Amino acid sequence: MDIFKELIKELTPILKPMGFSKKGNSFYLEAGKNYGVVNFQKSRESAKDVVKFTINFGIYSDVLGQLQYGHNSSAKPEVEQCHWGARVGFFMPGSPDYWWNVSTSDNLGGITSNVMKAVQSIIVPEINKRLSDEGLIKSWMNESYAGTTEIGRFKYLTTLLKSKGDFDTLNQVVEIFMQQSKGKPNASMAIEHLKQIEYSK
Repeated sequence: MDIFKELIKELTPILKPMGFSKKGNSFYLEAGKNYGVVNFQKSRESAKDVVKFTINFGIYSDVLGQLQYGHNSSAKPEVEQCHWGARVGFFMPGSPDYWWNVSTSDNLGGITSNVMKAVQSIIVPEINKRLSDEGLIKSWMNESYAGTTEIGRFKYLTTLLKSKGDFDTLNQVVEIFMQQSKGKPNASMAIEHLKQIEYSK
């Protein structure tokens, strides 16, 4: 028996009524053309009778995908393509790098319910907060956790603000970032990016 496959199979009918569709080891929640992605990652340390896994999740913005990658919006993005991403443990007390261990002798129902608890109490609320572009903007403006690199946050945030026509906030974000990154490698990357999005104050 493939424990990992069985677990995904058990989770599918629970996640479906919550609006998720399945592809491989990932589940997708759609809002407009944006996606919330929940991916079950099996560790390379897994053996035949013991599986070690964690959950990665993220948000993919169609606006950012189109502008930056020319992404085909009919194809579902991989979790690595998400513009904001996290691992489940980050939102647990103490932010551990949390992995589940399941052996063939374990009660799969108990593990499934434990996983669903994490999905319902951590993952779904964090995805829902950011599933819209407005949610992403709010998150990048107000939260210390960027779910990407600092330059990634700057590029994504400025791109979305420009697409929304919020030039006051855009100018403010650019000014603060350029002051903070003066003389650092991020400054030249930021200047290059601002040219690409045709930013002018």
